[in-house]
Amino acid sequence: MLDLNHPQTEHIFAAARLQDAVMDGAKRIIAAQPSERQELLALCEQSIDSMRTLHSEHFRSSGSLATVIDELHAALRALAASASPHWDIVRAAFTRLESDEGFGTVWI
Repeated sequence: MLDLNHPQTEHIFAAARLQDAVMDGAKRIIAAQPSERQELLALCEQSIDSMRTLHSEHFRSSGSLATVIDELHAALRALAASASPHWDIVRAAFTRLESDEGFGTVWI
């Protein structure tokens, strides 16, 4: 159960918004023309940078989270550079981000 009074709740919700933004960006990269993908990647990278800031300011006890964020960033770059982008390129990175190694966000 989600404890709305927990001190991390605000930050977990912020992380969920960032994850959603990156996931939406990945879907848009998949559907985009090759000439549009770098611009969409740049938008995703803004959210990735915000994830890194959120991690450093509020989730430092999660040692593996920085690596998970780095893996997601690498997967997004590979997705944008792919001649035939598809969800499998980023699936493992998103799965790991949504695991216990991630921010602790949940699907409601």
